[in-house]
Amino acid sequence: MATKVASAGGPLSNPSSSSTVTPSNSTNLPLKLSQLQNLIKRDPPAYKEDYDTQFRRLTSLIDILLLSPNADPSPKLVELIQFIAAVSSSSFKGKESDEVARVLMGLLVGPGNVTGIGDAGNHISASALPLVNDSLPLPALQLHRDIRKACVSALILMRNKGAIPPLILLQLFFQLMSVVPDKNLRESLYHHIVNDIRNINKASKAGKHSPKHGNNGGKRDEKLNRTILSFFHRIVSASANESVHNNNYNNDTSSNNSTSAASFTGEDSPTDFAAKRATQITCDLYRHQVWTDERSIHILATAATHPSPSVMSRALRFFLNIEETMAFDKKSSEEDQWHGVQKVDLHLHSKKTKSRQRMVEKQLKNRQRKQNEREGKTIAEREDKGVEASRKLFPAIELLNDAQGTCELLLKRIKSSGSKYKFETKMLMLNFVTRVVGNHELLLLPLYPLLQRYMGGHQRDVTAILAYAVQSCHEYVPPQEIYGVLKTIAHNFITERCSEEQMAVGINAARAICARVPSVLAGDDEEDAGGKGENGGSTVAISASWDVEAFVRDLAGYAKHRDRSVSIA
Repeated sequence: MATKVASAGGPLSNPSSSSTVTPSNSTNLPLKLSQLQNLIKRDPPAYKEDYDTQFRRLTSLIDILLLSPNADPSPKLVELIQFIAAVSSSSFKGKESDEVARVLMGLLVGPGNVTGIGDAGNHISASALPLVNDSLPLPALQLHRDIRKACVSALILMRNKGAIPPLILLQLFFQLMSVVPDKNLRESLYHHIVNDIRNINKASKAGKHSPKHGNNGGKRDEKLNRTILSFFHRIVSASANESVHNNNYNNDTSSNNSTSAASFTGEDSPTDFAAKRATQITCDLYRHQVWTDERSIHILATAATHPSPSVMSRALRFFLNIEETMAFDKKSSEEDQWHGVQKVDLHLHSKKTKSRQRMVEKQLKNRQRKQNEREGKTIAEREDKGVEASRKLFPAIELLNDAQGTCELLLKRIKSSGSKYKFETKMLMLNFVTRVVGNHELLLLPLYPLLQRYMGGHQRDVTAILAYAVQSCHEYVPPQEIYGVLKTIAHNFITERCSEEQMAVGINAARAICARVPSVLAGDDEEDAGGKGENGGSTVAISASWDVEAFVRDLAGYAKHRDRSVSIA
């Protein structure tokens, strides 16, 4: 027969009274919540009444708390929240757990902002998910941080046990991250969202059936992934539209630019912060190879054209650095595996047995196999795979759907005279635009006159500008556009007034541009650079040696007949 004792907080009784009784004949012994939780786990139906008592106690304490939300909370309330969440999600999953989730969510964001709890939450669509609101009810904003942290921890616990659908909790956590100015809470919510989405797809890759994470017998739940991606895209798009509307309103109502500048120099709005977090989550999941399809790239492409500098910069850095980051992660993982394989237990000071001998031989064979694989990869990396393989170095950029429209919009922002973007942000946009133009072989003719404006000898980060000019060139660019770029480089870097280092940089940049656009060699550019080897030092002479020899060898169809005949002679 089950043993039942008084619930936590019950009246004290005589310690000498019996503690082993039936549920119908209980005694009033003092009981801690941890003890009651253990008893409910063993026999939930027998202790349903005690659970209901504790839940009514929780609702009463919450009603008292809402009278003064910012007051120091009672430690009993924090403990009771954890108890109710743990018991309801494990022993009373269903109607009871939904009611607990509704109460905790209502405490965080207000009762009127809680929707979708129950069976309908498992089949909710992205369009049905409400977007992030700019504000919360006053009691929710004034809630003590310990209570807010306890509620969030309880909801995460219930989500890990499968008592709450992922989409409802995702929308709630985005609401909290955007509005509540608590750095520690924001980091906790962010890490939970990333880990939850990774767990949903990790169990699917492993072929395990895990209903609480939303996968179905080893198959990726593409419907759930599409819903989450659509929700992220709606957040980024809504934030971008709101920023454009606010900027237009400020420009129309203000006689000067001080009001519009506040949107760039001030703190992010709640919608902008939500868009930045959605972008960061998508970047991290792409880095961990969870979301690597076109839908995730479309979200990041939308973020790359966002008016907010913080959102746009995060997306642009993703497209420019994600391949290097993933390669570094892969190399680090391989190095860890290599160091682990190298450790072989030879049992030098143990008794020699056949089983240990077989174990040593197996470890030695495994180490030799890993060493052969490591050497093979090193040899393959040293081989020249040609130009076509080098163009496939940026798979994220290759998945861009509207590369031409994205580049035109960013170029318009760079050229705008009233732009409030910093110089570093403009260089980031210019780097992205030139890389996309060179990778997709786009025709963006206004780009090359803009590059010439930044090619001054004393320009800040001029070497980066030259590198951007090189990566924006391809064989379909008209020679007239490239001819102006080469003239600017020759005038600012390849002259007698320039130092040896400046001349070497200019000649190397001109050589790289001509190698990418061979049709430009039909002009007279090679004569100016070719004669500078006699005026400079050894560095200039080495850099200038490309003009006749390289052109004749690789681009004989475009070099002049006089230079070709002299070289052959």
